[in-house]
Amino acid sequence: MSLNVVATIPLDPERAAEAAPALAELAAASRSDEGCLRYEVFASTSVPGTFVTIEEWRDQASLDGHMGQPHVAKAFEVAGPLLAGEVVIHTLGEV
Repeated sequence: MSLNVVATIPLDPERAAEAAPALAELAAASRSDEGCLRYEVFASTSVPGTFVTIEEWRDQASLDGHMGQPHVAKAFEVAGPLLAGEVVIHTLGEV
């Protein structure tokens, strides 16, 4: 069974556009990570400045490996100074 993940990334709405290219690059690079089955990034239309990733990983080891990739560090380097709250990563279990 795969692992589904949703992450919310709250950025300063005034500067969120600065991070959008880095987040798009993150999604593109992440799709090539070992065990990545899906990786999409969206801008929220209801909460300005908030980006949401929807991910599916083969297993927890794949997700852990992804978190250590240089493209993840690069995205956090760009988005980090623009954060307007805590990045929340939700691993999802079926109900």
